[in-house]
Amino acid sequence: MKTTWALGGTFAGLTHADLVAGASASWAALESFGVDPTALLAALGVFLLLGLVRPWGQVFPRWTVWLAGRRVPRWLPLAPALVGAATLAPYGVFGVGLVVLESVGVVPVERGQFRSVADALVVSWCGLGAFCCFGVALAVAAWSYLVRTRRRCVSV
Repeated sequence: MKTTWALGGTFAGLTHADLVAGASASWAALESFGVDPTALLAALGVFLLLGLVRPWGQVFPRWTVWLAGRRVPRWLPLAPALVGAATLAPYGVFGVGLVVLESVGVVPVERGQFRSVADALVVSWCGLGAFCCFGVALAVAAWSYLVRTRRRCVSV
């Protein structure tokens, strides 16, 4: 959805120009190059997620010359992961719940800037579904990293 808009396409009745109309100057500057800032943040989030589950996320890379080979402090990936999981997972889970209720007609749908209710629902499913999946995955990965990197008591 975001890639389609960033590349100038139309999704759910909205074009790239419709989205950039109310954007700030820096946001619009990135959008003019076909780069959606939220897509960059999502890529950064995926990098964090991979760093939590892969062994390379526990050791500084070679290009960090003065830190190369040292262990990454436990709090460095955990802090953004826990904050992200604590905010994105509930937002996504409750948002998907609301979209389900809107889709079956229990709760009325507000059209917003979209041309139809169906377009608003499609965008809601795409966006909130992504927040839900990523937030839950981040919570699971953070928990896994927390368990794998804790100190163990060793009897001598």
